[in-house]
Amino acid sequence: MTDSTAPPRRFAVRSGVALAVLVTAAVAVPGTAAASSRARPVSWAACTETPLLGYDCATYEVPLDHDKPRGATTTIALARRPAADQAGKIGTIFVNPGGPGGPGRGLVRSNGIVAPEVLARFDLVGFDPRGIGASDPIQCFPTDAEAEAVLSGIRGVPLTEAEIDATLAANVAHTEACKANAGPLLTHMSTLNVAKDLDLLRQAVGDDKLTYIGYSYGTLIGATYVNLFPRRVRAVVLDGNVDPDQRTNRRLVNKFERAGGFEIALAGFLRECDAAGAHCVFGPDSRTKFDAIRERFRQGPVEVPGIGTATLDDFTGFVIDVMYDLEAFPEAAQILQLLHETITGTPSTLKAGGPALPKQATGRLWSRDGDAYAFNGFDAGRAVNCADAPLPRNPELYPGFAVAFEKAHRTYGRAEAFSEVGCATWPRVQERYNGPWDRKTSQTVLVVNPTYDPATRYDFAVRMTRQLGNARLLTLDGFGHTSSNSTCITNWYTRYVLHGEVPPVGTRCGQDRPPFPPA
Repeated sequence: MTDSTAPPRRFAVRSGVALAVLVTAAVAVPGTAAASSRARPVSWAACTETPLLGYDCATYEVPLDHDKPRGATTTIALARRPAADQAGKIGTIFVNPGGPGGPGRGLVRSNGIVAPEVLARFDLVGFDPRGIGASDPIQCFPTDAEAEAVLSGIRGVPLTEAEIDATLAANVAHTEACKANAGPLLTHMSTLNVAKDLDLLRQAVGDDKLTYIGYSYGTLIGATYVNLFPRRVRAVVLDGNVDPDQRTNRRLVNKFERAGGFEIALAGFLRECDAAGAHCVFGPDSRTKFDAIRERFRQGPVEVPGIGTATLDDFTGFVIDVMYDLEAFPEAAQILQLLHETITGTPSTLKAGGPALPKQATGRLWSRDGDAYAFNGFDAGRAVNCADAPLPRNPELYPGFAVAFEKAHRTYGRAEAFSEVGCATWPRVQERYNGPWDRKTSQTVLVVNPTYDPATRYDFAVRMTRQLGNARLLTLDGFGHTSSNSTCITNWYTRYVLHGEVPPVGTRCGQDRPPFPPA
């Protein structure tokens, strides 16, 4: 999920004494929070940015460093969709889309997060976490041209010695640019800080306890929050889960297992394709055909009719994206069939005007807005991940990691091994949370996960449930990243958020559509 925002401004540290609420809340010990009556309320006004017209917007200052609440501050940008029934309003639902690096304000536009009866009783608030989107976004490059010069050297799946050397060098250069240009917020981007920001926002909207829905990386925000403030939990939904202990303490192992999660999802996709018969054009024997396509791309670029030159980066990016979206499966099967026909020289069985392989713009890790790159998700995501889970500090080790990852996970392993090599030279960050994860919360946390989620594999959710002090797992038998296409899941969201009702142990839901429905 993405959110269009105004052109970002450079990070500006605001000096001086923070407001009393910031002082009081920031020094609260885990399990406590300042009284909501001490909080400075959010001052809402009509949004003026085109994507958010019709909603309310605000900014809220929080301490740059929560250990120095009287010091500099940074600003959090928020958007609100007011409850339809203000007279019957229960409170506020805060929502985070994940990433890390994803802005959250645009989520207020979505009708699919919760059912209408929930939207009637709650304000829905999306926020751009610190340093992201419109919240004092960190920027590692002053201009688009400077970003292009460095980031164009990064390959998603570097195979040759030259590609590996260029990727390592570009990541080091990116880190140096961040240290030179991003400002003091760069070393205050950890999830620990985001969770403390979230508690200030909870107080600022007047809620005694937090109601929160977090997707993907947003589940780490939620898990961190409920362990810092276990008595401030009203209803917390974690959908598409990380393994919090592994992610924050054994990140290299976590990345290896993440690559395995994509392989599990891919295997499920291919099995469903074969089982669908005529409804999946890529079958039968889709696994053999897929492997042949991948190995051909490893040999070099492929000229695809109607598309042009496609690379291994293009192909890998495509098969990563596909696993995120159940509804994309039929079209993805057509693209894979086109690729197989291309590499084998088989006459096309596809209709003219079919789908095309999306091109992966190498190094284009942002969207243009004048001379500055407006989407800072790459810079911010790197800052969060490197802060939360330090990886091995020697970049020269990563080619060896890639070999081991790839041996076990042929399609996704190499890309995953190199995806955070920039953390090897990142500034060291002390303020991070890596447990304990088992604080007993005032309300049961609802953990939701698809069985074939690629980025947050199902056993991560099983571990999340076990690690938290009070959690219940709701299983979605299906595909895609985070839960989707399931009336059953939506109904449990509603019962839990409105009434605190959790599903019985072992509850499983299905998806409302098959992966390859009849045409």
